Amino acid sequence: MSTYNSVRGTTDFNPQQALAFNAIVAKARQILQSFSYEEIILPLLEEEGLFIRSTGATSDIAEKQLFRIADKDGVCLRPEGTAQVVRYFLENSLHRQGDFYKFSYIGAMFRGERPQKGRLRQFHHIGCEVLGGTSPYLDAETIILAANLLSAIGLTTYEIKLNTLGCPEDKEKFALGLKGRLEAKRSALCEDCQRRLDKNPLRILDCKNRDCKQIVAGLPSIDEDLCPGCKENFTKVLSILDQAQIKYTRDKNLVRGLDYYTNTVFEITSSALGSQDALGAGGRYNRLVENLGGPSIPAVGFALGIERLLIALGEKTFPCEFNVFIAPLDEHLRDFAFSLTMRLRAAGINCDTDYCGKSLKAQMRLAQKKGARFVLVIGEDEIKENCVMVKDMLKSEQNKVPMDKLVETIKNNI
Repeated sequence: MSTYNSVRGTTDFNPQQALAFNAIVAKARQILQSFSYEEIILPLLEEEGLFIRSTGATSDIAEKQLFRIADKDGVCLRPEGTAQVVRYFLENSLHRQGDFYKFSYIGAMFRGERPQKGRLRQFHHIGCEVLGGTSPYLDAETIILAANLLSAIGLTTYEIKLNTLGCPEDKEKFALGLKGRLEAKRSALCEDCQRRLDKNPLRILDCKNRDCKQIVAGLPSIDEDLCPGCKENFTKVLSILDQAQIKYTRDKNLVRGLDYYTNTVFEITSSALGSQDALGAGGRYNRLVENLGGPSIPAVGFALGIERLLIALGEKTFPCEFNVFIAPLDEHLRDFAFSLTMRLRAAGINCDTDYCGKSLKAQMRLAQKKGARFVLVIGEDEIKENCVMVKDMLKSEQNKVPMDKLVETIKNNI
């Protein structure tokens, strides 16, 4: 009989990977809460028009990556979280209840990608969005937050790339100038960039094709088209990051692939990921709320890919918080061992016992595999003396501990 395999572009997380995944999520929640973000949980299903309208009709998401539900007209699996947060914000009329919100979200996203390392059809994002406020301190704070999160999970080999697209007027002016300069070189551009030249010239700056990169290398940057206000704002963002000692690289060709970005944009990369090197990205999107039918409300945010963080972390392991394994010497001691297991769990101690009638030697191997700090050996003598033999796996010591002191002894040593 044939067996089944996982769908291409999806990931099974084994216990160690799941431990690392959950450790990243736990650290993220801790950092996000320290920055005063409130977590929201949003559905996997959305109207596809939300993402076509928000990311732009010429974005890769809109043109070829949406996972549509075949028998549900206009419904898709969400490809990203920013537009979804704005939809939630507007649907619940939060703009009528307050003028400033910080939201975070953690969950699965879906895109019709060609699967490769770091590029999956189902992946998970840690994201945050700030709605309200144009302060450059908010732009800088989101970048500082991302850096703090990466530091908290133990990732040190990454690069923050930073740019500004200016206000919508600056962005449009730059795009028109770029199209004019590249028109004469159209035939030398790759097929994708020839299409982009008509629909969204800025995307050409982000092309990975070697010939296209050489063509745009000598072109003027957006700095020449920035209005005084946008120049001052971006200079302030850089100053705040410098004061916070956040290392970054100014990348004048960084534009991001979604139409809603304005002003500050950034990307966090790691060489450990290969050609698809982005760990996450974000920036400011001051017109998105308005474009989705709401009032004019500025916003900024970012998202990190958990699977990509795991790749970048490489062989880094996260300790398992498994404390106690209870090893009965005989099967007739099973009732006592199980009762003690439940008692320790009720006291908040992570523990387990043998359910397969293994020998003590085999139980010790199992305890070691589980990462148990203590093994409690239960035999006839221990039952008679109302105590337990406690083997400390870390210190290679063992001592008999009275039953009424057992919980206290374990908690004082874990």
